Amino acid sequence: MASRRLIALVLLWMVALPASAAEPGSLDVPRRESAPVLHGHRYAYVAGGVLALGGLGLGFVAQGESRRSQRLTSAREARASLDRARTAAATANVLYAAAGAAVLYGLLVELLPEPAAEAATLTYRF
Repeated sequence: MASRRLIALVLLWMVALPASAAEPGSLDVPRRESAPVLHGHRYAYVAGGVLALGGLGLGFVAQGESRRSQRLTSAREARASLDRARTAAATANVLYAAAGAAVLYGLLVELLPEPAAEAATLTYRF
């Protein structure tokens, strides 16, 4: 349980990272409109968090189906319940992998120098 809370806190912290350092205001310089909070690569963190939450949900479903199959008396129903549990667990694992890939992509684009990050982004500009 503690590791899930740690994962949730880390994901929340990554989404809450500041987009850039605040520029000091000057009277001579006209004020610019505020930049959007989430730039293109920051959506990778949001996507990673959503995918991880989906994986957690399916993991709980898989555990519930597994426990349910142990209480069933009919072999046919128990087997169907175990099959549903295995399917939910496999889907949760795929979602965890996709969440990890999305967060790693976001970190990669965040840490790369600006020209390389622009080349590595998946956004299309018209």
